[in-house]
Amino acid sequence: MKDHNSHDVLLLCTSCHAISNYYDNHLKQQLAKEFQAPIGSEEGLRLLEDLERRQVRSGARALLNAESLPAHRKEELLHALREFYNTDIITEEMLHEAASLETRIYNESYIPHGLKVVQRHTEGGLRSLMQLESRWRQHFLDSMQPKHLPQQWSVDHNHQKLLRKYGDDLPIKLS
Repeated sequence: MKDHNSHDVLLLCTSCHAISNYYDNHLKQQLAKEFQAPIGSEEGLRLLEDLERRQVRSGARALLNAESLPAHRKEELLHALREFYNTDIITEEMLHEAASLETRIYNESYIPHGLKVVQRHTEGGLRSLMQLESRWRQHFLDSMQPKHLPQQWSVDHNHQKLLRKYGDDLPIKLS
C-alpha cells in the first residue's frame, strides 16, 4: 500500500511535528490496548537482561579484582560459576570469559508494536488495512486540524484503486 506513495508525507514545522507526535502517541496507546500490542513493556523489548548471566559476570569480576574477598564469599561465587558452566573446575580463562559475558539476550517473543497492530489488521485482508490507514489519516485531521493540505489529499486516498486492482479478498502476507 505504501510502495512509491508519498501521499502521507506532509511538511510540518518543528513545533507542529512535536504536537503531532504527542497526539500520535495517544493513538498508539489506544491501538496497544485494542490489539494487545504493548509499547515499552518487557514483551515489547527486543533485548532482555538475563539476571543469571549478570550475576555470573558480576561474580567473575569480583573474583578477578578483589584479593580481600572473604573465603566463604569466594566459594559462593565459584559455586555459581561452576553451576553456570556445569563443571567442577573453573579455570582462569573461564573467569575472564565470564567477566565479559553479554548479559542482554534476544527476546524470542519480541514483536514491535506497529508490526503487531498491522499483523492483526492483515487478518481482515485489504479492507482492514485500509481502515487502519484511514484511521491514522483521520486522526491526523482531527488532532492537527491542518489548514494547508494538498488539494488531492484524502483520508481514503487510493483505496478504490487498490480494491479495483487487487479485489476485496486479497490475502495479505507480511515478509
